[in-house]
Amino acid sequence: MAVVLVLLACLGNALALTLQRKAAQDSARQRGRSAGSFRDMVRRPPWLFGILIFALAIICQISALRLGSVSLVQPVLVMELPFTLLVGWWILGGALRPYEWAAVATMSVGLVVMLASLRPHGGDALAAGNVRWILGVLVTSAVLAITVGIATRSRAAGKAAFFGIAAGIGSGFVAVIFKAMTDALAIGGLWMVLTTWQTYLLIPVAPIAFWTLQSGLRAGRLLASQPGLTLGNPLLAFLWGTVLLGEQVAGGAWLWGGFLGAVLLTVGVFLLARSPVLAAQEGSPRDRPTTKAASGGAERRRPQ
Repeated sequence: MAVVLVLLACLGNALALTLQRKAAQDSARQRGRSAGSFRDMVRRPPWLFGILIFALAIICQISALRLGSVSLVQPVLVMELPFTLLVGWWILGGALRPYEWAAVATMSVGLVVMLASLRPHGGDALAAGNVRWILGVLVTSAVLAITVGIATRSRAAGKAAFFGIAAGIGSGFVAVIFKAMTDALAIGGLWMVLTTWQTYLLIPVAPIAFWTLQSGLRAGRLLASQPGLTLGNPLLAFLWGTVLLGEQVAGGAWLWGGFLGAVLLTVGVFLLARSPVLAAQEGSPRDRPTTKAASGGAERRRPQ
């Protein structure tokens, strides 16, 4: 059930993102890039419907974390990338080639092999103890700060890549906090959530995660930022779950299966991030010429 819920969250996130892109494209096509375009975009039904679906996706993810370990739930979120491709193809149009289908298949097989081999389970976010939590918070914060520092000093693709990694770390950190909150809710209800100190980590962490995500999206193309964003989240969550929160995975020869699955998953992410279809969905219609003749006509009309 946890896997089903997180897959629904992936589908919801992909659908919400695609609807918001559609609203942005429609607004840019009709209003241009004027100051009023954003106000026009947020009034459009696709954008508002996307926000509603995004809220439902968050509920699905939190419910999945309540039922399953963080090292099981977060790796499944990588499927948001192929879902975004497929939903975007359905809503925004375009043509999927064998290349994209092969990348989606590689990611899917890799995820199934990894989870079936490792079988993450168990753990207790609150029973891990304050010492482990404080150590984990300090190390994660330091890695996040270093990544952001490198991003701000980099240019072009490097900036997008490191902000993508930072965003992946931030979103994984938020998921770990959500796991502590859902465990507290199960133990003592809402009062337990409000009296658990890990809950208040969301106050600084959530805005930082949102800022790094937006910075990564603005810094460069999807090819540079998407791999770090997609892989950083499950990697951080998996390390937190197995090293600090007491979650368990299968050992022995099963570790090789987990490693093979992780390699296939990583290869699939990098292949899919290079998809021209995803790149086209990322921009608006004004960003890409429709035909060679149309672009030539625009050049002839350009003032001299």
